[in-house]
Amino acid sequence: MMKAIEIIGAGLAGLALANALQRDGVPVNLYEAGTLPRHRVCGEFICGRGADALKALGLGHSLAGAATHRSTVWTIGGRETLRKELPQPAIGLSRWTLDQRLADTFIQAGGQLYLNTRRTTAADGIATVHCNGRKACSSDWIGLKLHCRDLSTAADLELHLGQDGYVGLSKIEDDQVNVCALFKQRPALKAKRIEWLDLYLRHSGLGSVAERLQAADIVEHSHCGVAGVQFAQIPATNESRLLLGDAYSVIPPFTGNGMSIALEAAELAYPFLLAYAEGSCSWPESVRQINCAQHAAFDSRLRAARWLHPWIHSTSRQRLLGRLAGAGLLPFSLLYSLTH
Repeated sequence: MMKAIEIIGAGLAGLALANALQRDGVPVNLYEAGTLPRHRVCGEFICGRGADALKALGLGHSLAGAATHRSTVWTIGGRETLRKELPQPAIGLSRWTLDQRLADTFIQAGGQLYLNTRRTTAADGIATVHCNGRKACSSDWIGLKLHCRDLSTAADLELHLGQDGYVGLSKIEDDQVNVCALFKQRPALKAKRIEWLDLYLRHSGLGSVAERLQAADIVEHSHCGVAGVQFAQIPATNESRLLLGDAYSVIPPFTGNGMSIALEAAELAYPFLLAYAEGSCSWPESVRQINCAQHAAFDSRLRAARWLHPWIHSTSRQRLLGRLAGAGLLPFSLLYSLTH
């Protein structure tokens, strides 16, 4: 008889892992503190490894109708600085759609999904996987997101760098565009939630992007925000709990690699957890092996992203990036590979 596994958090890592285990006969209880689907602050951009991981878990059908990303353009201070083809095509798909598809597949397979249920500690004798997202902390950053229609884009993925912040525009399904931004918090700005993105864009010197959004059709209820996030913190190698996805670490969003890491983590963890459920591996040993696999797969990406992050939001470093790009000296493909 298979041992049961409990997963806390129905984000991408939790949903993908729960599906794979449930399909193979492992009894899975999946707990989510909120509702599904819901809009989340996320770049909604999946590079090649993440899509391959989802397919390896037998969930490739969840990507149906996604946009394909092949090109990117960067601007600094409103001026185009870099225009490139991505080293590999990527996928644009909203969390609203992907989360719902994965949840539906899990339930259809007989999995138990408990929504609006906050669970922070493991039940006695039950193996628990923590996929419950970012850790709340003190931080200078605020992330903001919305979806829009009828917005023409200069590339599949636009990145606009401004003063103490940046915003990405990326195509997703149904001819929509995901607009996801990260800014240093400005406590003096007071407004309703739906006005925050516009205000932050204008105060960061990205008024041209704000004007484009004003002329577009904003998807109702797609505004969302998150604060108190620390990026690219490297977990301790002796962590006794099993942490996946954003619970493991949050990579800065400019990389577009957060969704991929979550899906890759589920793929990495799956065989070890299946071995535990079958009784051929102890829980501590399964956790140790998964943590070693995550360390090998993700830590170099997290360290590279943590080093690059100040170059994206610092005005002086942005100027240097612009000069390097203008002179054809910015190693875009290398930087992409380091963070992906």
